[in-house]
Amino acid sequence: MQVDFQNTSYIVIIVLLTISVSFLLYAFLERSRNNRMLKRVEQIRSNIFAKITHEFRTPLTIIIGLSKQLRELKDLSDNKVETYLNTIERQGRNLSDLVNQLLDISNLSTSPKAVEWKTGNIVTFINMICESFRIYAKQKDIELFFFSEENIVETDFVPDYINKIMQNLLGNAIKYSYEGTRIYVVIERSKSDSKRLIVKVIDQGKGISKEDIPHIFDLFYQNNASGEMIGNGIGLTLTKQLIESIDGSISVKSELGNGTTFIVELPLRISEKTLYPRWTDNEKNGKKHFVPLKSEDTSRMFSKEINENDPRTTILLVEDNKDIALYVRSMFPEDTYNIMYTSNGESALEIAHEHIPDIVITDVIIPKKNGYELCREIKSSSLLNHIPVIMISAKNSDQDVAEGFRSGADGYLKKPFQPEELVIRVKNLLIARNRMREKYNRAVIKENKKAEEVKDNNINVEFLRHATDIIYREMKNPEFTTLILAQELAISVSQLNKKLNAITGFPSSTYILKVKLTYAKKLLASQNKSIGEVATECGIFDVNYFSRVFKKHFGVTPSQYRKLQLEKTNN
Repeated sequence: MQVDFQNTSYIVIIVLLTISVSFLLYAFLERSRNNRMLKRVEQIRSNIFAKITHEFRTPLTIIIGLSKQLRELKDLSDNKVETYLNTIERQGRNLSDLVNQLLDISNLSTSPKAVEWKTGNIVTFINMICESFRIYAKQKDIELFFFSEENIVETDFVPDYINKIMQNLLGNAIKYSYEGTRIYVVIERSKSDSKRLIVKVIDQGKGISKEDIPHIFDLFYQNNASGEMIGNGIGLTLTKQLIESIDGSISVKSELGNGTTFIVELPLRISEKTLYPRWTDNEKNGKKHFVPLKSEDTSRMFSKEINENDPRTTILLVEDNKDIALYVRSMFPEDTYNIMYTSNGESALEIAHEHIPDIVITDVIIPKKNGYELCREIKSSSLLNHIPVIMISAKNSDQDVAEGFRSGADGYLKKPFQPEELVIRVKNLLIARNRMREKYNRAVIKENKKAEEVKDNNINVEFLRHATDIIYREMKNPEFTTLILAQELAISVSQLNKKLNAITGFPSSTYILKVKLTYAKKLLASQNKSIGEVATECGIFDVNYFSRVFKKHFGVTPSQYRKLQLEKTNN
């Protein structure tokens, strides 16, 4: 009996201990789960704040930077002052739009307010919005077309919502379409349900990758595998929420290289219990319709081409945001820097080949050929590889920066950046290039060596090796000119001049002469030939001219040089 009691007691104790441990374990797990949830919530909140901050920084950087320029620079022309002020206003509006979009998302998500419904012809309403964007599209040489199966479609709708939906879709379509393309807005009834209206916004832009399509309506999503930004990651989220709040839906069809189509489906209904106020096309006020602020024509701020005799440093700026381009332009004095500008990677490469700038500053996210691709092609070109490339980008993760340097970039600045940092980077890279010039000069000219004797795998040395080999081959040819050298290298005379000047500091004619005179020094020091014979060996048949240029370059006449060499040998 006592044994049974003891066994029972043991069992009870074990059960109680098991229950206690279970409760403790449950409490521990619940606490851990809550901690994980709290950490996740905190992480999400931190990410949102970080992304909001990022979106605010670019316009704030432009506003603050240009305001500083207006305050500090005393010699600004009236045109520049007006341009800077317009840019500040435009970026201020961008900030206001960001704030309003975030507030709209917050209101829709937490406490939806009563909306103002109206009854009217939605076709006319949408057409009016398209009209306000047509001028905006023309600024980018884009044609905007509007088509509707029916001229009159009576329905209940929320003008404010429809306006914001179309603003976002048309704004994105224009922003990410190429110049010279078309955008179509098409309205039709649903084939499967006549009480549903379909609104399509069709562009001929680069398109969206398959990887990005499932995420484009996510808040702050911008990570496009194709290298193109998809808005600021706010507008499409708001658009989707607005559409769904009025029982509609939105979908997207896109393919890289074949444009994008956004498809909005809206319910068609006429109120029965409540008679909404009637909308009429007389309601054309600023509160109802968006009128884009005209983009500033910044083309006059940039150079169209390079004068070979221009002593200024030439910068090629590649940036699809004209306000950012204008801001960068303002950092570099016009008396010191000549800045060429383009908005896409393909034209940047064409300009680089034609004009061979001293340095390239490029955004990463640019149309047609992104900054990584542009940099790789520059660095792989024997004609362009000497050009330093600085990337500026809102893509600021460690992976983005690493990709920039892998593509060959000489510098990578994260937006927003301090103007002083960019200016210093440019100056330092130019100083480094001048040092490289000295290296090439010592290797090819000053050391009396043929280019093939230079132990260097640099592509620029390979270019010099090839050019110098041609000069040595044609050394005795009195008719050898820069034109022949350019033809042999399969480039233009202008390209040859700019390339040689960039990597040696000498134009092509001067470089040819220096190679000839360096060869003459070698002959004078090592061979018992007359001055006339040495000149002939170098393709120069005018002895007097030979003596003059020799003295100009080396400070002594050929005879004096030979005498000095003999004295050194005897001593």
